[in-house]
Amino acid sequence: MSARLNDTQPNKPSSQVTQPSALGRKVGAPRPAPEAASASGRGPGCLRGLLRSPLAIVSLSVLAGLLLVSGAGAAAGWALGSGDYNATATMQTGMYLLEQYNLALGDMDAGDFGLARERLEFIYGQNANFLDVRQKLLEVLVITGSTSTEQPAGPTATPTLDPRPKEQLYQAALGHLRARDWTAAIETLLALRQADASYFTAQVDGWLYAALRNRGAQNITQHGLFEQGLYDFALAGTFGPLDSHAENYRQWARLYLYGNAFWLAYPLDAAYYYGQLVSLAPDLRDANGISAFGRYWQSLLHHAEQLAAEGEWCAAQEAYQNVQNARQEGSLLPTQEFVALECLGPSETPSPIPSQTNTLSASLTPSATFTVDPGASNTPTLTPSQTLTPSETLTPSHTPSETPSLTPTP
Repeated sequence: MSARLNDTQPNKPSSQVTQPSALGRKVGAPRPAPEAASASGRGPGCLRGLLRSPLAIVSLSVLAGLLLVSGAGAAAGWALGSGDYNATATMQTGMYLLEQYNLALGDMDAGDFGLARERLEFIYGQNANFLDVRQKLLEVLVITGSTSTEQPAGPTATPTLDPRPKEQLYQAALGHLRARDWTAAIETLLALRQADASYFTAQVDGWLYAALRNRGAQNITQHGLFEQGLYDFALAGTFGPLDSHAENYRQWARLYLYGNAFWLAYPLDAAYYYGQLVSLAPDLRDANGISAFGRYWQSLLHHAEQLAAEGEWCAAQEAYQNVQNARQEGSLLPTQEFVALECLGPSETPSPIPSQTNTLSASLTPSATFTVDPGASNTPTLTPSQTLTPSETLTPSHTPSETPSLTPTP
């Protein structure tokens, strides 16, 4: 009974068993923490799990989207900034041209056509399609051209009164009109008007209209004085509307003067106006005797030479062809060929291709016949009979072929 009780009681360990040496470890060695050990053992798995979680995926996607949006926004901002800069520069240029245009109009109103011409030429050089700068420039060029040729040599003298009576002036004016001396008729009629403005007013006005109209037509069609002719037409228009023929003459003179305004400086524009005149009056000549067609052809040539000087060879080739189409000129053919070669550009020198020479070769086909004579002698008699049959063939090869064939006859 006591033995069974001892078995159920806890045994007290002995002092030797409880010593550190008996336990097999040092006293000072700390026991590892279970949490640290478990964490170190499951670290990589937790990170992979975190990256695979839906929240992490959504967060990374949002971050990548933000980066893309930021990059696209930066690129769009740069493009918009460049466009705004270009638009600002263009707007500033347009404002400056508009300012110069308004100043040119003010100069024209003030009569300072020289300064107006400089402003309009500057605007035309920057933008030829700016508003109506082309038309304004033409007006100024016509005015400055006419004033430069019509400047008086000295101060204008006061006209002397004609002492003849008005009846005599009237008859003298009629005689000048019949003789087609338009200048003398105009001077006489003006003297009559100064002597008595009420003397045959309607008749004098009609004669002044006819004299001014006819002198304007004469100046344009016969003398090549286009500015003076236009001035006469303008004065005649104060007495009544011009007829269709006078309107045609005025259009011719204006086209010629428009072409002169662009002569040499802008040959293509000059050719445009001269070309219109060529279709109407190709033989219209200026005071120097140069016809409208001559001006047109020279403008085409100037344009072609200008393109060639700028290295625009293909455009120059087309321009030279237009010159030749307008009028054939043999002296331009070498230049035209040179421009055409320059348009083609440098090309490699082609290697010579050997040409096949047809040679006459004779093909000899010998035919030998051996005859055996069964006579007294056992030795056969060999009688060769050779027939040469030449056949002429044209072959591209340089080596003649010879095909001998031996046909023994038993």
